[in-house]
Amino acid sequence: MHIKSLSALAVIMLLPAAVSASSPMTKIPAKIAGIPMDQDPVYNPEGTEIPYIMNVTEYGDIFGQEDQDGYKMTIRMSDDGKTIWFRDLNPGYNRYSDDEEYSWIKGTVDGNDITVKTGQVLYANEKFDQKLYFEAVTVDGSGQVNSFLDEFHFTISDNRIVQTDDNVYVAVYEDGETMDDAGIYMFFFNYTMEPVGDIHKVIPPEEIPVQQWLMTSTGDARFVSVARDGDTVYIAGLSEMAPEDYVSGTIKNGVLTINSGYILTSNPRYYIRLIGAVEGEPDEFGYPTLNMIMQYSFDVTDDGNRLTLSPADTYIVEAGYSLSNFYSGIQEVNIFPYGGDKPAVPAMPTVEHDSLNDMLYITIPSTDTDGNYINPEHITYRVFFDGEPYRFTPGSYNGLTEPMTDISYKFTDYYDFYVNGSLHTIYLHDVPEWTTVEVESTYTVDGISNSSGRQPAGLDSVSGADRIAVSETVTDLAGRIISNPAPGSIVIITTKYDDGSTKTAKRLIK
Repeated sequence: MHIKSLSALAVIMLLPAAVSASSPMTKIPAKIAGIPMDQDPVYNPEGTEIPYIMNVTEYGDIFGQEDQDGYKMTIRMSDDGKTIWFRDLNPGYNRYSDDEEYSWIKGTVDGNDITVKTGQVLYANEKFDQKLYFEAVTVDGSGQVNSFLDEFHFTISDNRIVQTDDNVYVAVYEDGETMDDAGIYMFFFNYTMEPVGDIHKVIPPEEIPVQQWLMTSTGDARFVSVARDGDTVYIAGLSEMAPEDYVSGTIKNGVLTINSGYILTSNPRYYIRLIGAVEGEPDEFGYPTLNMIMQYSFDVTDDGNRLTLSPADTYIVEAGYSLSNFYSGIQEVNIFPYGGDKPAVPAMPTVEHDSLNDMLYITIPSTDTDGNYINPEHITYRVFFDGEPYRFTPGSYNGLTEPMTDISYKFTDYYDFYVNGSLHTIYLHDVPEWTTVEVESTYTVDGISNSSGRQPAGLDSVSGADRIAVSETVTDLAGRIISNPAPGSIVIITTKYDDGSTKTAKRLIK
């Protein structure tokens, strides 16, 4: 048995939780006698619903072990208090994506003990012929799975639910006819759950008009919603992970001040806190750190039509509920009314080729040739090899469902095409031999299309592409080394090469 990944199609529909077969938790025979397995998942059981927040440690092969902070968790309790149902005990593995039904895991309450029978079905999809099971396993000192258990236990401690034995691992298991077919997708342990309680949700007064403004930053440009009631300003969209949530602040002496710590709830997987932060001293490895500040501020112009983050190098950070994880951060933030989409000639993209990984790094500005913002929703781009537009096809690019020459600005298949702000990354497959590569962007508004110029780049245009990478370190924006970044997070990847040089790049985890 091995830690494995979902099929290419299913991984798009569920989560990019792919892990390879090289994990140390490997090699036990498929279809071991006695592994408990139920027939069907349970959807929508009866019970009183209570929102919980869950912290848990996950283990997968790509990023290893990582503590996850602030997962959304839902519990339903029977009227007699003897039956408890869990939703999202294994985030990402219990949603039937075709109709968005969630499976639930049943537990039996006896005093302070909750017994969860293993073998319950987490996920069943006939279309992809996949069925995943909730199992509990133990491992030996070398990390090898050595037994499957019939049940898993939680302990009720005051209003918290905690894992009884942290030496037992919950495993997302798929059975198979052969050892290669069977496997485990992810391990979970160190569960802690507690009721969320009342969360103050910021909502502008109904009588106050909400306007669409534009926010530019070091990360990207996007639309935000702004409403003003006297000296109180409401803004939704400061968080890309929870764009529907408002935060509010007060203007005094031309400065808008917003408190750190607002809890955002519109993200489907996490409770997010929005905080301000500033760079601290480098850590022992020389990586930058971030220190939370209690408030962050914007300078407000006299007419009230421009908000500028001050100081400009302050971060606005999306953090975990317990502030133990920093997911992403932006600087140099400006917010102002948007005048609407108008025809314009887009600025010229740049492209680099990395021969080590046979991939393209494409930077596509969301500005016109005069430096003015243009809406990325109306931008497409093409890749040219030796002057000819290239057609990406499903036969070579598994995440595609149809051939594609014109690529939307924000398109990603979570497989070969990735987007992180203006940076677009494409892994190449089956491209005929070529000498130069170019990228052209096109901006279309009101039926009028204008295309950028093209700047050619050659093979190995990434500096030092012939170097050999000898190590890679992944850190969050606070400079902390992490092994399993959360989906949607931005990380800093530092690669060291055999010639002593290093390369640092930001990457968006999908």
